[in-house]
Amino acid sequence: MGHLRVPESADSPQSTRSETIALVVLAVTIGVLLYFAGFSGSTQWILGVSSLTVFALFAGILILRRTAEPAPLVGPAAPGAIHGGEFESLAAAVKRASRGLVYSQVQVASRARAAFVERVRLGIALSPEAMRDVQGDPVQIRRVIHDEVLEDFVKIRIGDLDERYRWVIEARERGSFVREFREVLARMEAWR
Repeated sequence: MGHLRVPESADSPQSTRSETIALVVLAVTIGVLLYFAGFSGSTQWILGVSSLTVFALFAGILILRRTAEPAPLVGPAAPGAIHGGEFESLAAAVKRASRGLVYSQVQVASRARAAFVERVRLGIALSPEAMRDVQGDPVQIRRVIHDEVLEDFVKIRIGDLDERYRWVIEARERGSFVREFREVLARMEAWR
């Protein structure tokens, strides 16, 4: 078996040693140049221009780094001011529905019905209008869905505004909206 070579990290002893050597060489070079600068005017000029160049590069790097990615103008949101959006409102409606509030039960059932109908519609490649017709016809809905519980959950009589509430009322009369709705959700997940 061959030996595995571990890549060197930035804090490895070899990189620290090479950085130290580079700093010593730089210090010796600057020391020699400063020594010769005492005897030569041209060396003084070279050191002065080099120092200004290094200072300008350092200042330029600092300025570019700070202006490349400016801090956002808007501060962080306050801890209590975050709005969760649709999922948070749906989760709250589900909690209220599980506590027995009728309006929330109707809201949750309507959202689940709409999502499932859309899934069925896309699965069988129907237009929204054609799917609405399927929902209103018990024969067509049976041909498409093949599940009595889901058929009952999805069917809507066209033009009947109270039909949206029909399933919730019947589920409550059968004993428990939560139990009935869980069964519908399980069948929705299994539907193909």
